[in-house]
Amino acid sequence: MSPPNLNTPAVFCSAAATGTAAVLIFSVMPVLIGGFAEQFQLSDAQAGLIATSYFSSYALVALSCPLWVRRFDWRVTIFLAYIALILGTQCLALAVSYEQILISMAVAGLGAGILFPVSLTLAADTRRPERTYALKIMPEQLIPAAILLILAGLKATPGDYVITLAVGTLLLCALGSLGMPDKGLTTTRVSEAGTDVGWGVLGLIALAVSFAGYAGLWVFFERIATQLEFSDTFTQTWLAVGLVMSGIGPLFAAIYANRFGYAKPIIGGTLIAVTAMALLAFEIDKLRFAIVLIILPLAYYVMITYMMAVIAGVDKTGKISGLMSFALAIGAGVGPAAFGALNDAALSPLAIMIIGVGLGSVLILWVIQSNTLRQEQAE
Repeated sequence: MSPPNLNTPAVFCSAAATGTAAVLIFSVMPVLIGGFAEQFQLSDAQAGLIATSYFSSYALVALSCPLWVRRFDWRVTIFLAYIALILGTQCLALAVSYEQILISMAVAGLGAGILFPVSLTLAADTRRPERTYALKIMPEQLIPAAILLILAGLKATPGDYVITLAVGTLLLCALGSLGMPDKGLTTTRVSEAGTDVGWGVLGLIALAVSFAGYAGLWVFFERIATQLEFSDTFTQTWLAVGLVMSGIGPLFAAIYANRFGYAKPIIGGTLIAVTAMALLAFEIDKLRFAIVLIILPLAYYVMITYMMAVIAGVDKTGKISGLMSFALAIGAGVGPAAFGALNDAALSPLAIMIIGVGLGSVLILWVIQSNTLRQEQAE
């Protein structure tokens, strides 16, 4: 049986649609958490646990993906995942207690935790994964940005309309996933000799550590703005700009692919990202807040696109690429919880977030160097 053709517009659309659905809740989480914090008078630690509840179930499902991502029919799998994600998201609108929010987020996380491994594995199976990741990441960021811009245009309070818009977007993503193939590449690719799983695992650790640093700050941008008494419209507009910039960043990989290798874009993106994060260590006004939300997502998402490509490049089993969703979930769960707990304890969490981003890049550069040496020795 000939392998499926995974380099068609319908397949690219499906990878982007499932990826967008999987990251949507995370992308609008600053607004969701802000609304729930105001409604239920939550502490920063409690607010951080909302994100942790979502990403805990997400991570557990994503961790199991090597057991099912190459075995189950992808069309049936994503159908069930969309049901869980949409149901959990809609239940957020009906929640009347903090505990119900945590349960609803956990249910939504189950669905997203299934969708993202399928999306990442599909992208890794295409001919040029770095470009597919870039094309996938752009709508993952730009569509949530559109939601935030709509909220800002409506001058809505943080919790108004966001769940309705999210559910509507998820339904559109489900329609965009109709071109999903029933499976990815077969064992012809995934059983190649020479796999070093250890380096793939190190790449996943690098991704998790790096994303913990970024996600910890991202989720609390809305809380930072509230504490500084910025208006909801200003905050939502600039969060939307941040998402737009994180969608523009991967264009670099889409255009240049590996022309400059993988190390240089990662190093450059890291240096710019940590510099932008460091700006928040000084007195924050609206201008500084806006500058950070322009520079940080732009630089970070150039870097993370190439980090994903590195992991896909060392993955000859066809299973490690799907675990990138688990690594991202761990980072997205640990980062906000750590930020909130440190903030409640009157400690500055910013330095820890910066170290996380920097350390993740150091680890992935180690993977690149090792892979380069092994290729040279093989020649």
